[in-house]
Amino acid sequence: MSRRSPFLLVFLLTLFAWAPLLASGYFLGAHDAKHSLFWLVEFDLGLRDGFLWPRWAPDQVLGYGYPLFTFYAPLPFYLAEIFHLLGAGIAGAIKITWALAFVLAGVTMYRFARRLWGEGPGFVAALLYVYAPYHFVNIYVRAALAEFVAYALFPWALHCFWDLLEQGNGRRFALAALSLGLILLSHSVTLILFPPALALLVLYWLALRWRRERRLPWRPALLALGAALLAVLLSAIFVLPALAESRYIVQEQWLPDTYRYSNQFIYLYQLFSGEWGFGNALPGPADGMSQQVGLWLVVLGLASLPLLWRYRPAQRGVLVGFIAASLVCVGATQAASAPVWALVPLFALIQFPFRLLSLAALFLALAAAGVLAALDARRRGLGPAHIALGLAVVLASYPYTQPQHTPVTDRNQSPTAVIDFEMAFPDMRGSTALAGKPPVDSPKRTAYESGADLPLAGIISGVGQVTPVRHGAGSEQVRVSAQTPVTLQFYTYWYPGWQATANGQPVAIRAGGPDALITLDLPAGEHEVRIRFANTPIRSVAAVLSILAVVIIVLLLIVPVWRRRRLLQPPSAS
Repeated sequence: MSRRSPFLLVFLLTLFAWAPLLASGYFLGAHDAKHSLFWLVEFDLGLRDGFLWPRWAPDQVLGYGYPLFTFYAPLPFYLAEIFHLLGAGIAGAIKITWALAFVLAGVTMYRFARRLWGEGPGFVAALLYVYAPYHFVNIYVRAALAEFVAYALFPWALHCFWDLLEQGNGRRFALAALSLGLILLSHSVTLILFPPALALLVLYWLALRWRRERRLPWRPALLALGAALLAVLLSAIFVLPALAESRYIVQEQWLPDTYRYSNQFIYLYQLFSGEWGFGNALPGPADGMSQQVGLWLVVLGLASLPLLWRYRPAQRGVLVGFIAASLVCVGATQAASAPVWALVPLFALIQFPFRLLSLAALFLALAAAGVLAALDARRRGLGPAHIALGLAVVLASYPYTQPQHTPVTDRNQSPTAVIDFEMAFPDMRGSTALAGKPPVDSPKRTAYESGADLPLAGIISGVGQVTPVRHGAGSEQVRVSAQTPVTLQFYTYWYPGWQATANGQPVAIRAGGPDALITLDLPAGEHEVRIRFANTPIRSVAAVLSILAVVIIVLLLIVPVWRRRRLLQPPSAS
């Protein structure tokens, strides 16, 4: 069988996982499905308003706006935006992104498992990872787009850091930094989940090398540390403002009681239950969604553990590490692990212990590949047994590839979708720290619902008239005719970065009223007033750091290629 065949088979067999996306409509009943649509609407509006890195979602909080993409990693929406700009609708662009992430998960897992144990085990590992039940929970039950995209990149990061430790050079250094950096830019919670797991795994690999070579592997350790630091530098444009500006929002809204990890531990039987549902994870055992690990992942990743001591597989230490990591991840979903969670307050932001099932699937799929390699150490290629096992994995999870299809309307893919959602779920309205609590209503709400022009600002003191001129995703413009000195209030949250001009001259702004809206004073007369969401010093510094990281990574990737081409060029005749 040709070398390309396993790769093509992996690609083709992922089709059964994402084929439901080819149907018309969407699955708006999934937990965050509506978010995945209207957040792309907000992101697209930001780009069209001239923001290369949008941070402000203008229609959130009943039209007051919210710094959503300051705290919610934007990479999946950049990816979806590419397809939207190429002509796909909002729902279509999101569905293409889902499908691409499915394929990417299979490809990245196949390449890493093949690197360790050969094509056959790599083929099975890829299908185990793609068809892990939690993978389908993430898309068709939870519709957690950002987490889903990060999941697809996990094996790539492991692969890149493995290669860096084994054969460190500039290119592998750059790829390791790039893979981890993209994960950090994909999902906010993954910032807490994946880097510690990767760090512990890298330390374990270094310890194995130390034991094998009888000397400290200083150079690989420094390369791995440098790549991790470069990845942090790459993600600085997101991470630094998120950390620096967290005090300006009401963070408690992100951690209601139903999202507290102490209420969300998985019962042991649920890890092995085949029950499926489209409800929510609730305190107690009556969850409406599956929280299983997956039968084939358990059987191949753990139940075959006794075979290791008989068959002595290649990379035995590495395999044991994957098994141990998967056991730790599964154990952390149990209530018995609560004291460990309490030791690190930052873990509270993970919210749901079931999120660790993504890492458990990652390590169990790799462990399964090692077990298969141990059972047939002489065969590294793809054989009939591997294909049969891969098909069994697909068939076992195929019943989970059935979303609850719903029609999609233009309203679902418009700014009004945000208002509809927030009216249905008032507790999901954000709030800045100065406001203290979400608004009950806003002057914009009825205009959204009726399709009328949005009122952008109003006079709260003095006599005058306000005429809306332009509504943007991070900018507003009004015309003010003031018969007396007036106090003008935009129906937009005050937040660091907002700046105002009147007739082209800067004007001081402040947070006014119980909702802490942008407020400014104007003298009598005619005024063209504009506000725009600009960078703060920390955002500018963070952007420069990320650009520097991009330059370093690009140079490390292209300079070796350029040098190689120079060496291969024949000498010119004199």
